[in-house]
Amino acid sequence: MEQTVNTVRNFLRKKPAFRSVDSLDNSNKAAVPQIGFRVSFSEEDKALRVKVIGARGLPTDYGSVRPRGYLVKVTFYPTKEKFETKTNKDSWPTINEEFTCNLIIPTKRFSDEYFKGKFVSFTVYAVLGKEMEEDETLEKPKSILKRYLSINEGEQFFTLRSGSLKRIGSQRRSSYTSSAVSNRRTIGAVTYNLDRKLFTQKLRNGVISTPDIWRNITEIASGIQSQPRDGTKGSIELTLQYGLSEDGKNDVVEVTVTKFRCSIQTMQYHEKVGGQLYIKITAFEDEDLLQKMKSDKFDPTISLKLESSASTLRANVNKYNIEHVNIMIRLMSKNMVGKKVLLGKVEFDSKSAFWKEIVASPGVAITKMINFE
Repeated sequence: MEQTVNTVRNFLRKKPAFRSVDSLDNSNKAAVPQIGFRVSFSEEDKALRVKVIGARGLPTDYGSVRPRGYLVKVTFYPTKEKFETKTNKDSWPTINEEFTCNLIIPTKRFSDEYFKGKFVSFTVYAVLGKEMEEDETLEKPKSILKRYLSINEGEQFFTLRSGSLKRIGSQRRSSYTSSAVSNRRTIGAVTYNLDRKLFTQKLRNGVISTPDIWRNITEIASGIQSQPRDGTKGSIELTLQYGLSEDGKNDVVEVTVTKFRCSIQTMQYHEKVGGQLYIKITAFEDEDLLQKMKSDKFDPTISLKLESSASTLRANVNKYNIEHVNIMIRLMSKNMVGKKVLLGKVEFDSKSAFWKEIVASPGVAITKMINFE
């Protein structure tokens, strides 16, 4: 009995063999994304051909969303001809697609000057949503009743006294339009400058070629400004207007948010936070609430246009207390369990230059792009 107790005691004293955080981090490090390609040139027809071989180590998740597939956009410069590969579901895809561009060459005689100022760009995308072609081909068939009556989702019906059905349009309000770009996430790009010395292989019929080339994919913003004049937390197009009343005790401050935009990096952060976004506008006098409103919820995106009817706050203020009025605009996230996260905010009071501008020009709507802080 005593031996059994000692055995149990020694077992409990043993420290569990946990792995260190560093070792976990090292083991979980993702492979560096790469793209493989080959470039060939035909001296006979002056055709430049690019073969996209494949890719390695592409990211497999964006927050809680897994990509539906991956594709590569190939752009030839200076002609700016663009081609795209088919969408591939594998994160280590084998592509083997070839694209051709006819170079504009001023002289007939071949020389090293052929490739001066010419290059090829490879942009790699993760596709999170359905592409347009995929939507058309994979559209789910409607039931026989719905096809016959042409019933759309969200529509309701009521029965007339005659026994027939009358259609009622959907009552769902949409306060924004989504961007087609939001279905894609830019993984990165590779730029390959053309040089005669790189074509080391001579093939048949006067064709020269590079060997198979694998390059690390460098992060970019896909032509969309990553953190430019837009703040790191995004920005809004804001319209302020100040209206005067006869007695000065019922002046009106009108605040309208018409656009929201952010960088791809900021949108990806919003996706990791989880949940849908919304914009909340609140007006205070000292610490007393005057008025508040919030927009409809929307999914993380780089660009958003809001309907003014669903994103406007009107608050009555006393011009004699105008120095105590404060306007706060917040970008919020709310997940499925109801947790709210503040993603950015903008504040205005009587000391703000924007505020002074609208008070000095009553009845005139002034619009500006403002960065979230």
